[in-house]
Amino acid sequence: MIIVILRLSVPSEKRSDTVRAIRSIIGPTEAQLDCTLCRVYSQTENSDSLVLLEEWKSQEGLEQHIRSDDFRTILAVMDLAIEPPEIKFVTASNTAGMELIEELRG
Repeated sequence: MIIVILRLSVPSEKRSDTVRAIRSIIGPTEAQLDCTLCRVYSQTENSDSLVLLEEWKSQEGLEQHIRSDDFRTILAVMDLAIEPPEIKFVTASNTAGMELIEELRG
């Protein structure tokens, strides 16, 4: 699994357009090969800060996404940032759920 985390701050006057642009690609992104999640979040501490979160089953699916026109929208949004955006590609080799909590808490 590969998790993509994009954090960016956009000017207040561009926030609505930025959120609209990101939301416009959520459905098409989730329809792409091996995408299991695509969401945009607003940080409550700073209304100008946005977080885009994506989850991919495979490197191949992620690479196709990065080459897609939808990703061009993400790049355009990154250009609007008022400070350098932070993007991370995190590869997870193991995931756990409630069973981990039950194991540790008894």
